[in-house]
Amino acid sequence: MQSNLMPERFSIRFTIVSLFVFVVLFVAFATIATGYYFDVKHARQAANDQFIHIAHRSKEKIEHMERMGTSLVKSLKYDATIVNAINEQPHDVVVSHFTERMNTNDHLFSLFAGHRDGAYIEVSNLDATAGVRQAWQAKENERWVVNYITVHDGGRIQKRDYLDNALNVTRSQVNGTGFEVNTRPWFTSAKLQAVTSSAPYQLSMVELTGFSFTLGLDDNVVVGASMLLSSLDQLLANNHYPLTSRAIIFNSNGLLLAQHGGKDHERTAPHQVLMDLANDPSKFQSLLEVKIAGQDYFAFIEPLKMTANSNSNEFIGLAVSRSEVLAPYTERSLVAVGVSILVALLMLPVVLVSGRLIVNPMRELAKQNVRVQKRQYQSVKHIKSRIVEINDLSASLVSMSTSICDYQQAQKDLLDSFIKLIAQAIDDKSPYTGGHCERVPKIAITLAQAAQQSRDPVFKSIKFDTEEQWREFKIAAWLHDCGKITTPEHIVDKGTKLEAIYNRIHEIRMRFEVLLRDAEIRCLQGCLDAPHKQQDLHQVLAQEQAQIRDDFAFVAACNVGGEFMSDAHLARLKSIAEQTWMRYLDDRLGLSPMENQTLSKMTTASEPSVPRVEHVLADKPEHIRIRENSTSRFEGFGFTMTAPEIEQNLGEVYNLSIGRGTLTEEDRYIIQEHISSTIKMLETLPLPPELSRVPEYAGAHHEKLDGTGYPRGLDESQLSMPARIMALADVFEALTASDRPYKSAKTLSESLKIMRFMVLDKHLDKDLFKLFISEGVYQQYAQEFLDPSQWDEVDKDQILAGL
Repeated sequence: MQSNLMPERFSIRFTIVSLFVFVVLFVAFATIATGYYFDVKHARQAANDQFIHIAHRSKEKIEHMERMGTSLVKSLKYDATIVNAINEQPHDVVVSHFTERMNTNDHLFSLFAGHRDGAYIEVSNLDATAGVRQAWQAKENERWVVNYITVHDGGRIQKRDYLDNALNVTRSQVNGTGFEVNTRPWFTSAKLQAVTSSAPYQLSMVELTGFSFTLGLDDNVVVGASMLLSSLDQLLANNHYPLTSRAIIFNSNGLLLAQHGGKDHERTAPHQVLMDLANDPSKFQSLLEVKIAGQDYFAFIEPLKMTANSNSNEFIGLAVSRSEVLAPYTERSLVAVGVSILVALLMLPVVLVSGRLIVNPMRELAKQNVRVQKRQYQSVKHIKSRIVEINDLSASLVSMSTSICDYQQAQKDLLDSFIKLIAQAIDDKSPYTGGHCERVPKIAITLAQAAQQSRDPVFKSIKFDTEEQWREFKIAAWLHDCGKITTPEHIVDKGTKLEAIYNRIHEIRMRFEVLLRDAEIRCLQGCLDAPHKQQDLHQVLAQEQAQIRDDFAFVAACNVGGEFMSDAHLARLKSIAEQTWMRYLDDRLGLSPMENQTLSKMTTASEPSVPRVEHVLADKPEHIRIRENSTSRFEGFGFTMTAPEIEQNLGEVYNLSIGRGTLTEEDRYIIQEHISSTIKMLETLPLPPELSRVPEYAGAHHEKLDGTGYPRGLDESQLSMPARIMALADVFEALTASDRPYKSAKTLSESLKIMRFMVLDKHLDKDLFKLFISEGVYQQYAQEFLDPSQWDEVDKDQILAGL
């Protein structure tokens, strides 16, 4: 579960490259974003400036047209030829004069003159704008159109002549008309003293928008000029935004006076939005952001005054798509992004190569660190780098490895010395087992070396390939009996059956001394009472005392424990134990608190104190100490040894009745517990990995291949070869030891014969025993540690026969 929470790890090279790319792109994008922000502001300002320029240019054009129209009409007032020609007829002179004036002014659409009686003449320029020819259905060679209205017999007739450049009539049309000159606004509003300009309107003859300038020549004749607002269309064109720009001039009645972008007089979505914006004066003369057909647009509205004496409200409206305004800057930003990415990609090889200066040494340092983790300090080497910090780090790693190596070696030496100190302390604890913890490692290591060098496949599992593996085995050998530190010394050193801290044979001797004194007292008392029987009484005394001395000598011999106790000896021992003596002193005086506590549990208040008759050899209740808890010390370690119910039995008859040796069953269990203590001590130590098998090697030297050993009852399948080596070494040392209190030292041949039987009983490993014999391991040990008296002849063939 925890591993899922671990953060994801990245390599140094990936981190460096990623950081470089991130920094480059971040700086690039930050610069581009900042530039784009100001570009947008600049674009808005540029669009605003464009709109103002178009509006001002249009206003100037309108003012110019008004000045030109006013000046032209005023000049007609002083042209007597035109006035006389209109009044007198024919009109050819008027046409000539009108076309002459219009040739010098491309903005004029027409010049006209009207008489109050209904006569009217108008000369129109077919080249004034592209829509005029279409409206008049003019031919390619036709340049002018002249409209005449005359009155005949109360009716009005319209004649239309098409003229070429030479003013020749190419064709004519005559129709009736209802056009009345004297009712037209431009006629009725005309003044003699000043030019009158009209509001924009739709010229009826061509259905195009324009405005007129009129002047009364006299009370009957009015002359004028008309101009088409379509000439403003090109002024509204926005060359900066040709794709989506829309520009219109319109009045408050919704009439399109001029436009650019879209078909003539067609109201598009931008047109309608611009007209709607004209209803809010707060939005005039400022750049606006609006939505048109779901797209973002910039819009601009500015009021116009088309003519000086006009009462109408006109506006110029402009709109352009926001995306088109920002397109150059967006494109520039995209180019900048592309260049930044390209630069980053081009720089990647440089970064990768540069990264090797860090990555490769760091990888080598990681390998050296692995060696440190594996404690291969001697193999840690200096990694040279041109980067000072990495070079210094490598040098410090080497220095650190050397320091750790020296420190670890010092700790190893200290630990090894401490281990040997413990083993020496255990040996020194008892004069009878002194040297055991030193000698067993000698045998075990020599045998292990022989097994390591052997080519027999049976020993292939022994792999002491490194110094650490040998050290692990040696430490296990030195600590194989470290649990004896917890074994009571008086049991380890129990040289006689009655020994418990001290040899209790002295107490029993005093009882026999008392028996001797009692026999003598009885003899002397009898002599006083019957002097005549003195000779007989002294003879009886001599017999009694001889028997007492013989009985004590037998008891003392039983206490030594060197011989096997026969049934006859056991019967005599029990017979002697039945003898009594009189105790006169209270045996409860001078006891320790623990002794008093034990005694109080074993006796009752009704028992008499003194004097009291007691047996010379007794198994008293206070001699027994019941085991209070048989599992708590070693619970959980998997030991199979069954603890006796009695922890210690100091009964005199019980101990003197021991069949062989000096140890009771309880004593033997206490001694066997040393291996349980060994395992417990070693398994609870925080041993490093290279010493992890020390408890296994050290704690199995009392196990047997048939599973009858202790403390865990391991069998052949569970015992490793090093553990079997330890068991064989322990047995051989014990058999040949000359300092055991309960036996005499065995010779080499005796020891090996006993071990042979142990092999046959599957207590010891057969292959190891054969190697022990064939490689002369026992001889090497004997020469160093055994008394020469033990160096007898060994018949190897006889010992190995049948194995």
